[in-house]
Amino acid sequence: MSITAQNQAQFNPIRRSAMHHKHLLLGALMVERDGWQQPAHFGSAEAEAKHLREALGICDISPRTKFVIKGDKAEQLVSRVFPTALIPDVGEIIVEAHAGGIHGANAALCRLAQDEIICVATTGLATWLADGLKDDSGQCVHSLDISSALAGVSIAGPQASHLLAMISELNTSDAAFPNLCCAQSKFADIHGTLLRIDLGNLPNYQLYFGREFGEYMWDALVEAAEVCGGAPVGFEAMDQLQG
Repeated sequence: MSITAQNQAQFNPIRRSAMHHKHLLLGALMVERDGWQQPAHFGSAEAEAKHLREALGICDISPRTKFVIKGDKAEQLVSRVFPTALIPDVGEIIVEAHAGGIHGANAALCRLAQDEIICVATTGLATWLADGLKDDSGQCVHSLDISSALAGVSIAGPQASHLLAMISELNTSDAAFPNLCCAQSKFADIHGTLLRIDLGNLPNYQLYFGREFGEYMWDALVEAAEVCGGAPVGFEAMDQLQG
């Protein structure tokens, strides 16, 4: 075996989110999951689950797979990949369970404009989506994997809308922004895309924004969360709520 092959065998490439360093500073236990270093918890998953149920928690969800489909034929391309899914109207979301025939995998189809749909999915669906969204028909549509371009944070809990009101002019109340809605706006002066995908009866907003603003946005969210009685949480607490 060559030295190069030996070195390759010793190393396994692991991805890190834009907020990785911030998580370490907060004492997170980092664990490899789906090829990413992710915070399992920041001290106690049970305490973090309590924050989620009673106030709010913010969780790094950057590892989720993200594709944008744009063009006049965007709806047709998405329908080819998700033949049983209803295509949402502008501003709405459809969640496809067991996407790709994989139990537990899910994909959210979010229509931002008549000719633009974002698909946010379980990390393990990246290859399946990339293959399915290839289009060689010559029609006016294209897809792009933006997983590495966007960072993401889940803001979940009874006080989630209160936090968002502190950093954005977008009305995210239950009446104005119910479950399975999506919109683009500015959050802490940064352009972002907001999805509402509740966890049962628990309000849950997914905020996606440019990776280059990851640390800045995380700091802004941590500060706002503290005012609302919330705190950063790891994936273990989120998993508890998702059953």
